Amino acid sequence: MNADIYFIQFLKDDEQSVGGGGIGTLISLMCPLLERMGHNVTVYQCAGHAFDVKWGNTRVVGLPGYPGRGISNEKVVQNLRDIAIKQSGAKERIEIFAADFFSIKNDNPYSICVQNGLAWDAEIHLITPNKIYHNPIGEKIFRYRCQLRGLRRFETCYNRVAVDLYFLNWYRSFRGTNFKGRLFYNPNPAPTAEWDERREKLNNCHPLKIIFARRIVPEKGSRIITDVFKELLALRPNLEITIAGEGPDEEFIKKALSDEKRVTLTSYKTEEALHVHQKHDIAVIPSLCGEATCLSVLEAMAAGCAVIATNMGGMITEIIDGFNGILCPPTKDALLEGLLKLVDNSEERQRMQKRGWETSQTAFSLFLWKDRWRQIIKEIVEGK
Repeated sequence: MNADIYFIQFLKDDEQSVGGGGIGTLISLMCPLLERMGHNVTVYQCAGHAFDVKWGNTRVVGLPGYPGRGISNEKVVQNLRDIAIKQSGAKERIEIFAADFFSIKNDNPYSICVQNGLAWDAEIHLITPNKIYHNPIGEKIFRYRCQLRGLRRFETCYNRVAVDLYFLNWYRSFRGTNFKGRLFYNPNPAPTAEWDERREKLNNCHPLKIIFARRIVPEKGSRIITDVFKELLALRPNLEITIAGEGPDEEFIKKALSDEKRVTLTSYKTEEALHVHQKHDIAVIPSLCGEATCLSVLEAMAAGCAVIATNMGGMITEIIDGFNGILCPPTKDALLEGLLKLVDNSEERQRMQKRGWETSQTAFSLFLWKDRWRQIIKEIVEGK
C-alpha cells in the first residue's frame, strides 16, 4: 500500500539535509519503518523550489510556497494532498499528517493525524503579538479559541496519535470517552546510545560544560536563559556554555553575551545531536510553552547529560524531579537554582546523568516507539 506523509518541511532546500525540527527527525525514522512493513512511502512538503528526489528509498516531493501572507495551513495541505491523490492513483492508501496544525478534514479510513503538543499555555505575548488579546478578557477569549482549534485540528482524521500525555489528558477533559475514531498514544523516542563509563569518574579539574540546544526563539526560553547564563557565569568561573541552534533571537544572544569568552554559539545538523550532547555535562531546556515528549530532553539524556527543564507540557512525563533530572518552574530564579545545584553537587549530577540515560534507553527506547507504530499501522490497515 502507498503511504503519503505531509509536513511543512522534511528536507531542506539542499534536497538532502533533514529539516523540520523534531518532527522532521520523527519523519526520518517513520519512512524506513513503513518501508520495512512493505509500504511505498512519499513525503509531500513545502519548499523554496520544486523538487522530486529520493531520500534513501523514500520519494520526497517539494512544492514551492509556504503558509502565510493570506495562505492558510489548510490551503497548503489541501494542495499537497490533491497532488498526492493525482500522482498515487490508488483508492486505498495510508496518509499521515505529521502535525495536527498541518492537517485537513478527510474521510480516508487509513489517515492519521499526529499531535505534537499544545502551545497555548505560554504567556499571552508569546502566543500572539496582537495586543487586542493582551488583557484579561481578551486573553480568555484567545485561549478558548486556541482550545477549540486544537480539538478541530486533532479530529481531522479518524485515527489520531498523541505523542504526550499532557495533551492527551487535556483532550480527554473535553471529550471524555465519547468520541468517534481511534485514539493512540506513542511517546517520541530517544536515540539509541551506550553509557559512557568515563562520566562515572569525577574530575573537577576540567570546566563543566553546559548546553542549550533549541530553536532560538523566545517561547523556547532563549531570552530567559540568556539572563540565567549571564548570572551563572558571574557566580561560577569553572564553566563553559554552548548555545546551539538557529532562530530570530540569535542576534539578541550574541549582543547580550558578546563579552563572554566562555560562551560558544554554534549550530549542528539534526543527525549530529547525540554526538554534540555527549561533549557536555549538563543540558538545559527552558521552554516557556507546552512541549510534547521533548526530543531535546531525550537526546540529552541519551548522551549522558544531566538535564534541567521547565515543568511545561510533556516534559513532566520524561523527568521525575530529583531522580533522573530537575524540573523547575519557568522562571529565571528557578532555572538558576537548578543549574547551581547540578554544578555544585558532582555526585548528584552523576546520579541524574546515569538515571536519565537509563530512562531514555528503556521507557523511551527507539525499539518501543517502532513497535508501537507497527501495531498502530497494522490495526488501522486491518480495520480492527
